[in-house]
Amino acid sequence: MVSYVDHHEPQIAEYIYHLQQASYAVERDLIAYADFPPLRVTAADIQHEPGAFLGVCAVVRLLGILSYTVTPPMLDIGRLIVHPSAFRRGIASSLLSAVEYSATGRHHLTVSTAEKNYPAMSLYQKHGYRILKRSELPDGLALVRFIKEVS
Repeated sequence: MVSYVDHHEPQIAEYIYHLQQASYAVERDLIAYADFPPLRVTAADIQHEPGAFLGVCAVVRLLGILSYTVTPPMLDIGRLIVHPSAFRRGIASSLLSAVEYSATGRHHLTVSTAEKNYPAMSLYQKHGYRILKRSELPDGLALVRFIKEVS
């Protein structure tokens, strides 16, 4: 079940940090990007981030998290991560559906991912997101920005 998660609480920020480390290590390897910036984010950084977090838990273990910020008329997804042990169980889709439902009345949602993160690219396209733009960082990492219009 998807629910709001208070990332300002130190213990919750720690849970998010550990989930993030496990999931982003897989993405780092998938996109072949050794110094993947999200892996440098600390629990303290998470605790002080603006915006809101949605999570999926199993008993007492955090399996997935989605963070977002709202700047009308846009809702921007900052991270969507799932623990590797829970891949391909619909958790990412559940989180996306929940945030899309909460975005009713806004004009669009946006999200970015590495171009070589094929599972994420496929997920967003399956959910009706379309590519808005492609950009490349100075070190060569290609990023894709998606948008989805909602009413």
